[in-house]
Amino acid sequence: MSGSADEFSSAKRYDETGPLIPEWAAKAYLIVSIFAALAYLVLSQMMGAGVQLALVKVTGIVLLAGYAFFSKSPLLGLALLLSAGGDFSLDLSPPQLEAGIGFFGAAHLVYLAIFAGFIMKDGWRKDGLVLALALIAYGVAMFVWLNPGMGALLVPASAYLGIILLMVIAAALVKGPRLILLGALLFLISDSMIAARLFRETLVFEGLDWGGVAVWITYFGAQLCLAVGIVRRKQEGAG
Repeated sequence: MSGSADEFSSAKRYDETGPLIPEWAAKAYLIVSIFAALAYLVLSQMMGAGVQLALVKVTGIVLLAGYAFFSKSPLLGLALLLSAGGDFSLDLSPPQLEAGIGFFGAAHLVYLAIFAGFIMKDGWRKDGLVLALALIAYGVAMFVWLNPGMGALLVPASAYLGIILLMVIAAALVKGPRLILLGALLFLISDSMIAARLFRETLVFEGLDWGGVAVWITYFGAQLCLAVGIVRRKQEGAG
């Protein structure tokens, strides 16, 4: 009986003091991640590539991962941590392209698993099929255009293109906040610009690198939309 009384007393104290992790913790991580992303945007135009800048770059994404974990979305947190690994690899001097492609490919597979879980639970959006067909056509066109410049990265880059297209198609079929689809599309736009810069040497500017600015804004916007959209979708499903 004394054990039951102690358990009841502990539970009562817990109710009175609230959870160990307050509800505002996740939102705090989200807000700070945006400021970190803005800091990188400025510093990237002032500093050369290297470990220091790479660490600044990953900070915003790691903080988004913190938002995911505090929001009880561990798979989302994993996808963001894998993305941070890709960011770090690509911002080194010289960039570790194969490692970056591997990290981001794995991140997209995790996102794909999240979306597949949503679809299996609640079905899929029929109107997403039209966008899915458009995305397939876009992927074929991008492959044909980028192929001459891929060189030694032909196999990993082609595999990555297929993976990100599957991720975006799955996002289009998810029933839930349209932030998810917006994030997936922004990710595709950002990666398309990176591929154009890397394999076709376009969107490269002298002085202020407007292409790099556009890549970072669309990329971080993608991760932000995906993070918030997935958390909202999970909360709606739990309600």
